[in-house]
Formats: sequence, structure tokens, C-alpha cells
Amino acid sequence: MSQGISIVIPTHNRARLLELTLGSLGGLQIPDGMRAEILVIDNNCTDNTSAVVERSAAGSPIPVRRILESNQGLSHARNRGIAEASYDH
Repeated sequence: MSQGISIVIPTHNRARLLELTLGSLGGLQIPDGMRAEILVIDNNCTDNTSAVVERSAAGSPIPVRRILESNQGLSHARNRGIAEASYDH
């Protein structure tokens, strides 16, 4: 893995809170030479999580990806985030 930080956000049907969180993360200042990504782990959401991620990704200076984890549960979502992360931290 290369130098950077992967921000993993597991979520299940909390689109409103996710929108606030992604909005806040969009304001992060990443130091020169450092890379970052935001991974939203969609744990079988039935609300508008996918639309929230899509809107956020379009305006975010940090790359945002939505990853669907079909195995229900926080541990499955966290482990999927770790597996998908591009960076060590």
C-alpha cells in the first residue's frame, strides 16, 4: 500500500447523518505529498444512501467511493472497508 489515509465509514440507513459527515470531511486539508480516500461501506441500506454518496463524490476534493457489503453487521462492514482500503492508515 502507498502513503495515505483511508477513511472508512460503515453505514446502514443513516443517509441524513452520512450527508453531514461527508460534508465535514470534504473540508479536510490534506498535507502536500499525502493522499486520502473516503470509503462508504453501504451495509444493505434501503434509504437514499447511494444518492448521498453520489452527490458528495461529485463535489468532494477527496475521492469518495460507495462499496456495497451484503453481509449484514458492523463487523462485516468494517472488515470490507479494511479489505478495500488503498492506504495503510
